[in-house]
Amino acid sequence: MWFLLLSGCIPVLTTPGEAVSKDYVKPDNAWPAADSVPELEPEGYAVGELVEHQAALDQNGQSVDFWQFYGNVWVLDVSTIWCQPCQDLARTLQETADLYKDDGFVYVTVLAEDLDGAVPDEADLDYWVDTWGILDQPVLEDSEGFTAALTGGQFPLLLVVGRDLRVAARVDLPEDALLREAIEDTL
Repeated sequence: MWFLLLSGCIPVLTTPGEAVSKDYVKPDNAWPAADSVPELEPEGYAVGELVEHQAALDQNGQSVDFWQFYGNVWVLDVSTIWCQPCQDLARTLQETADLYKDDGFVYVTVLAEDLDGAVPDEADLDYWVDTWGILDQPVLEDSEGFTAALTGGQFPLLLVVGRDLRVAARVDLPEDALLREAIEDTL
């Protein structure tokens, strides 16, 4: 007899927000940022598509633009504070980031919900950073609700995005080894 174990959390979905303008302006924040980005037409978040041009606030209260990571390989990890598999990944997040930092890698976490299912605030982001020992990677809030349409009702969502801002891989099982394999394949 076969059993299928889904190791994810089912969220309360919200309405997605509007994407920011397709015109890129280098943000003033602490994270790696391209000086410019070629003319791009965002497509979506499926494998092979050019990621949408989104912006959100980080744990420092600064705006972070997804397109600022042009030229880097990065993970888009959409998690919630209440999700156990999300917490399990967060335990090894800094270790994963450190392993690939010399290769131009960034691990971007977007927290979609706090413990009550509401939009996380800066205190929630600080809690996530402090609890899981995230030293130098951006943790963002989703006040626009853009991640709801991405998750398909399951957290975490793990996408590996290539240097050209195209989704290179989707990691369906929230396991660090599978995520690292997808990162290595993209690097």
